[in-house]
Amino acid sequence: MSSQGISAIAARSVPSLLSAKAWRFALVLGVAPNLAMLLVLPFYVVARPLSPLLYVLAGSLAPRARPVLAYLLFPLIAIVDLGLVAMAVFNLPFGTAIQSMRYMASLDLTSSVFYVVVFGFFVANGVAIACLFNRNRKVLQGAMVLPAVLVAIGVASLERQVNRPFLKQPAQSFESALSINGVDPAALADAGRNVLFVMVEGLGALSDPAHAAILSQRLQPALDTGRYTLSSGLSNFEGSTTGAESRELCGQWGDHTDYLDQATYDCFPAAMADVGYRTISYHGFSQEMFERETWYPRIGFQESHFIEGLATAGDRFARRCGSVFAGLCDKDVADAIRDRLLKQPTERKFLYWLTLNTHIPYVRKQDGDLKCGSEAAAIANAQVCELTELWADVFDSVATIAKDPTLPPTDIFIVGDHPTPLWSRAAAGHFTPHKIQWYLLRDNRDVPGRE
Repeated sequence: MSSQGISAIAARSVPSLLSAKAWRFALVLGVAPNLAMLLVLPFYVVARPLSPLLYVLAGSLAPRARPVLAYLLFPLIAIVDLGLVAMAVFNLPFGTAIQSMRYMASLDLTSSVFYVVVFGFFVANGVAIACLFNRNRKVLQGAMVLPAVLVAIGVASLERQVNRPFLKQPAQSFESALSINGVDPAALADAGRNVLFVMVEGLGALSDPAHAAILSQRLQPALDTGRYTLSSGLSNFEGSTTGAESRELCGQWGDHTDYLDQATYDCFPAAMADVGYRTISYHGFSQEMFERETWYPRIGFQESHFIEGLATAGDRFARRCGSVFAGLCDKDVADAIRDRLLKQPTERKFLYWLTLNTHIPYVRKQDGDLKCGSEAAAIANAQVCELTELWADVFDSVATIAKDPTLPPTDIFIVGDHPTPLWSRAAAGHFTPHKIQWYLLRDNRDVPGRE
């Protein structure tokens, strides 16, 4: 093409780019859909790298359809927008998030007022954009889309810049609580101690030492026995809860989809079984969630206990706890774990417990000793205080197990699965970004009959 042709195209394009029609399109599709999110940005961590562009894409397609279809298209985009926000909050990789849609039927989303309000807000925003678009439909037809694209990119860039301290960055290196502490199945077998590994839902790394001490102090009754040495630290993470299970149980970054193809995998439970341990898992939710009934045996668990089996075990599991993830109460599961550790004391055991009740949205504890929400609260931020109180209950249960005088020598790990998924900027600021917390109660006793 000649230079004169290029100049002619540029001469025609510049007026279109600067036209009132193009910038009205940018206002309706680039600014309006994101206005509410920009207004709450100082208060909430809302990561939306793609969503602003999706509204522009919908706006470029909508003029070709009947006006009534805009009332389906824009609310649908709004729901996708919410899904992408939730995916970032809960550290779900895109593929895992899509695969997780199949489990929605097992969740009671309506039990959370917050979730209902947020869902309604996003849908209402989509309907409002549809109304605004249809009112300006004729004016917007044929408008240049580029200004709207530039505005959408600007919105996404602004959100990213404001949220930068909270946005997940790829881990610099692989870490796990087991690898940091040099845990080796052969060495454990030689020592003969049991291992209890507690994966605590949503336990991030509290940045204030005084707040972190609320949890570590709950282990003091175990330390008072003189049988344990306590150590703790931080670890890298990737992904959501099944990513944490891959990290700790199989020693690699990944998630549950990495353990669905083969019959067996070289993971820590399998290695413990190979050296003579009985490998057991407990979780108070359904075995169908993330197909744990399929891949847990494949990574080496010889016994797995979920709500389906435990709920039939008499009155012990009559209670239900939690909100959207309503299942067994962690305290009741802890009691069953204690009994299992004490049963057949000569049998060496690796027991894994994935907790449940601190999954967000959670149900706050009534009349807790941290006095959350009052002027005397141990932690001023109510949400962080309430979660810490629920985590403290798990630590209390672990301490009760550890201090039992009949418990055989047992090393006990307490490890967070992923950083606490908080929407509130004020609450999220109480945690060390991109890290999880771990604790180890190392049993100092010799196993009877071993030198």
